Amino acid sequence: MIPLLLRAVPYRTTAPALSLDFQARVGRPAATEGRDGAIPCVVVMTRAADREMNELSLHLAAAGIPLVRVDSDRCLGAPMSWDPAAGVVEWSGERFRPVVSWLRYFAPESMGARNPAVALYAREQWGACVTALHAAGRSRAVNAGCRPGVPDRVSQLAMAGAAGLRTPASVVTTRLADAARALPGTGDLLVKSLGRHAIENPPGRLRGIFPRRVPREELARESGVEPGPVLVQEFVEASRELRVFVVGGQVIAYAVTRPSPEALWTDTGAIGVEPVALPGELSAVLARMARRLRLDVAAFDLLDADEPVFLEVNPECDWLWADRTAGSSRTSHAVRDLIVTLFREGFREGLREGVREGVREGVREGVYEDPREGEAARDEGELSWKR
Repeated sequence: MIPLLLRAVPYRTTAPALSLDFQARVGRPAATEGRDGAIPCVVVMTRAADREMNELSLHLAAAGIPLVRVDSDRCLGAPMSWDPAAGVVEWSGERFRPVVSWLRYFAPESMGARNPAVALYAREQWGACVTALHAAGRSRAVNAGCRPGVPDRVSQLAMAGAAGLRTPASVVTTRLADAARALPGTGDLLVKSLGRHAIENPPGRLRGIFPRRVPREELARESGVEPGPVLVQEFVEASRELRVFVVGGQVIAYAVTRPSPEALWTDTGAIGVEPVALPGELSAVLARMARRLRLDVAAFDLLDADEPVFLEVNPECDWLWADRTAGSSRTSHAVRDLIVTLFREGFREGLREGVREGVREGVREGVYEDPREGEAARDEGELSWKR
């Protein structure tokens, strides 16, 4: 049985492995090495086609901040060593100390190798590595609450409902006819992927898995069993959608009009985007949700119906299309300012910790002496130089 979401005329696109990252192509800005010879940096785990990070790379270079890209479609065979205890990463012959880490579009399935067993092996190992690096705690993780599949769409709906937002009636099922009977009402239904909106095979070739609006009676005639569960929701009529970016607590909203659910991917020229002001209460609810989910940068999708209807939140989000179509750069500037601020705060904290560690090492080696006995005196920093 062909899954319902794969029966539409396939939309295929490519994600080239060619890097357009400014710092990767031109060079990183000069930076002061630490005592261990490692360069403080921002590390992003994504893929080469991530345009948002290409732009960020340029602006971080202007701010004097090195960016290291670990792209899933370019890392196979790359020389890398990571010392979790020291927080130091050796990448392509250079030593770095990630101050800020960001796990975005890193996709193990984008790795290709001639030997299928080697490809599967590399995907498992690299996927585990970047997840651990993001969660290690030695750097400030952007979107610390995000990892592959988390937060999932079902949990998002539950949280939005608990926050007082309207959500579509939903069922997760492999039997589409059951959903047609179980969901209230008589109107059309929307079938959506529970996972990502694309599958990738072979590496670099993506096929879209887009939401599909289906008449209820048609769905009720689906007698087979889907090979994998999907999310089926009531279809809610709305003249437009809201794409709301929450960046470091700042709320930036756009109204989006599109002729079909998949037009965002298949017909970008037909998309209309304009800035819009949200009611203060809605902005506060979305900002609280972002905090609870530990998301520094996220895009919320809602329907602008009689009352806002929550659809989903996307931690691995794109913002250039919305900014540029609306003739704005607010989201880009907010993300840029956030990452620069996080880096500088983390860098200063690293300097303070380095001083504290240097003092503790001096006490151990007899360079400094404690005016008082015990670890408490050392923790309080009451130390004097040995004359």
